[in-house]
Amino acid sequence: MRAGELVWIRSWGFSRGSCMHHAPSAGNGSRITVSARLLNVNGLETPEDAVGFLETILEASTEHSIIAVDAVGRIVGFNAGAGRLYGYDLAEAVGQSHSLLHTEADVRAGLPQRMLQSSLTDGSWKGVVERRRKDGSHFTGRVVLTPRRGPGDDAVGFLIISSDITEEIRLTQELERTTAFAESLLESAPDAMVIVDGEGTIRLANAELERLFGYDREALAGRPVEVLVPQRHRGHRTGFLAAVAARPMGAERQLTGRRGDGTEFPVEISLNPLVTEAGVLVTATIRDVTEQELRAANARLESADRAKDRFLASMSHELRTPLNAILGFTGTLLMGLPGPLNDEQARQLRMVQSSGRHLLSLINDVLDLARVESGVIDLRSEPIDGRELLEEVAGGLRPLADEKGIGLEVTAPAGVEVRCDRRALSQILINLANNAIKFTDRGQVRLALTRLENGSGDVTRFSVIDSGRGIRATDQERLFAAFAQIGEPGATPYEGTGLGLYISHTLATLMGAEIAFESEFGRGSVFTLDLSE
Repeated sequence: MRAGELVWIRSWGFSRGSCMHHAPSAGNGSRITVSARLLNVNGLETPEDAVGFLETILEASTEHSIIAVDAVGRIVGFNAGAGRLYGYDLAEAVGQSHSLLHTEADVRAGLPQRMLQSSLTDGSWKGVVERRRKDGSHFTGRVVLTPRRGPGDDAVGFLIISSDITEEIRLTQELERTTAFAESLLESAPDAMVIVDGEGTIRLANAELERLFGYDREALAGRPVEVLVPQRHRGHRTGFLAAVAARPMGAERQLTGRRGDGTEFPVEISLNPLVTEAGVLVTATIRDVTEQELRAANARLESADRAKDRFLASMSHELRTPLNAILGFTGTLLMGLPGPLNDEQARQLRMVQSSGRHLLSLINDVLDLARVESGVIDLRSEPIDGRELLEEVAGGLRPLADEKGIGLEVTAPAGVEVRCDRRALSQILINLANNAIKFTDRGQVRLALTRLENGSGDVTRFSVIDSGRGIRATDQERLFAAFAQIGEPGATPYEGTGLGLYISHTLATLMGAEIAFESEFGRGSVFTLDLSE
């Protein structure tokens, strides 16, 4: 008997196929037709034996519902799997329309009859539909419906095979939600990150990983993680998944990354498990530790600030990695993703988030200092719209000005373009404007742009003008020194490291620019940055 030519035992017969033997009439008068090939099975000597054998197979299929209906859709056969899935027994189901297994909405829409008609036209109907149990509850089912034909090729009935895929759909949706959440965390990370499943298949990668390895992340999805880190074979993954626990940066043995162009470079990797209902995923953070970076670190260690640079080289990973995790999960809690918070919990979490951001700012200042003093800053000249940049700086700092109740405005003509490193220029202007807002309690801060002419060529001047408390003459000479903080004697110092102006002055020097200032205590200050053509 070929696949698809099963008869419904003892209740529904047909006569397709070659070399067919006919069993005696079944109890309801239907003729049972059995292929001669089935009689060749060991121990099956008569058509009656074959019928019994097929009946056993169908009744043993408890994972799938197998239902036979006649030409008009009345149920004539119902296996144990159907009883388990729908809650009916054979006596209750036989003679009923197969529409009782559909939702009321689908019945009103005519879906049951369309399925039968489609199977006659196309040879079968396959799809996912909502199904209804005896108790009225619904589930999502995957259904295959095929017509059964008699000797004259007329339809004599249909075979309906279905299974419950509700849990499968739920797991798929859960995985999609987990994937979306993981993607948002990945993109906010400053390091190259990749998520792999238990088989080592890459599921997600962030933009930083694209930059570091030179791959398009869409092309990486579905490929083994060994394309990035060749030494991470299946044994490593199995060992980690057998004892799921976070592994910090540097806990792995020496590993090598491989870029898309085939070049290799040393890396450090930290691993963290991500437990989902669809299984355990592994988040890997990958950092480049090439010889060039190590030589730069050694050069800094040999400088006059050897002790400070040694601390920064050894602690930069350990300081930023857990702090970014704290900020990330604090943000997740405040978004209400794991569940709602009461007002007091939200208030305290915002305090944690604010303190964490402040600490990260301090850490970044110290790390910027290390980069500036080590001489590894790579300045790239590019055309910059001066007014657009000032508006961008003001936009980022306006919430701080609004919080203090002071004005923040931009005065700049359109069409003034300068050529320099955008990141360095932006950092200088942000530092100057942030200081102006910090030391101004009333009035306003103004960011201005002017074009000047002198004997040696044109000069573009960026100015930051405030109506703050100004700077005492005794403090002005040490204003650009590292870690210098200016304040009233005995007063609580302002938040910060005292590095902003020092870093700005150093960056301006590297750019070939000049920072100057004028200030009168009690009457405000004007800081200027001049860029020569």
